[in-house]
Amino acid sequence: MSPYNDLEAQILSYFEQDNLSDNSFSKIALLVFGFQYKNNSAYQNYCSAIGSTPETISHWNQIPPLPTDAFKSTDTAIASFPARQIKHTFLTSGTTSEVRGKHDFPSLSLYEASIRYRWKQLKLPKVACGIFLTPSPASAPNSSLSHMMGVLESSIASESIWLLKDNGALDDSALVRCASEKEPLFLLGTAISFLELFDRLTEPIKLPKASMVMETGGYKGSHRNLEKTELYQLFEDKLGLHENSIINEYSMTELSSQFYTQGIGDPHYGPPWTRTRVIDPRTGVDSAPGSPGYLVIYDLANLYSVMAIQTQDIAVAHNDGSFTLMGRDPSALPRGCSRSADS
Repeated sequence: MSPYNDLEAQILSYFEQDNLSDNSFSKIALLVFGFQYKNNSAYQNYCSAIGSTPETISHWNQIPPLPTDAFKSTDTAIASFPARQIKHTFLTSGTTSEVRGKHDFPSLSLYEASIRYRWKQLKLPKVACGIFLTPSPASAPNSSLSHMMGVLESSIASESIWLLKDNGALDDSALVRCASEKEPLFLLGTAISFLELFDRLTEPIKLPKASMVMETGGYKGSHRNLEKTELYQLFEDKLGLHENSIINEYSMTELSSQFYTQGIGDPHYGPPWTRTRVIDPRTGVDSAPGSPGYLVIYDLANLYSVMAIQTQDIAVAHNDGSFTLMGRDPSALPRGCSRSADS
């Protein structure tokens, strides 16, 4: 039996729970940290260098977060299993001349379960037609976003249509056809791909009542830049959708779980098997209440790499574990699924 099988089974059992106490989360997180410290040499070296070991840590919020740039290492894989067991790799977005981050997996069972259970928690009705403004999983096998969409398509709708073709062209004819059938639609894509769609529409399309949208990604590194209020106004102008019909998804290639918010003004919430902190980038300690800092995410579903991830996204933490995104550190390198779509 593989050494992570027992931990995987424990984590899967938490997916079926509506909540996870801080004590219970800390217990399993410390087990995962011990496993990753032992089996992930790059992470072990990082933790040892800053004086953090399984013997010195007693709570989940003491587990050292690994900066996302570590996943771009060309010398050492950020994996807690042998390289010979790699079955799938997701790559961060970027140009062919850039070093792209990679997230390796020996199995996608835990990863895909996390996607399904998190979506189930949103309690959204299944619709007749799901329209995806991303490459299909077959045409983009190393895209975590495309894979997520593929995992969710049967849960979202009875029929799936992928508008983004292999050559990068966006075919909006299927959207016009489905909108005319008066059944609720669910549109999913990056912010950039929706802007491309809006540019193509010669006149607004009134989507059927109860239709919804999931948008993800920002604009860093692209030639577009809109405030959220501006983007959501376009959804209303072009598709007749109120802001409360729009869901924003936050995640990244280096993670295995998703955080969602709906409309404008509400924070992002994660599933029970995650925790978040906001830290001062200069000191690494938690920012003062209400003060911005780097978002740190603890994701139990990241069993095969590193559970604790330090992003370069600026956020403000809330007492209930949610967070409000403020943007990306302006000194950070461009990244993100919207950037890939823009290319």
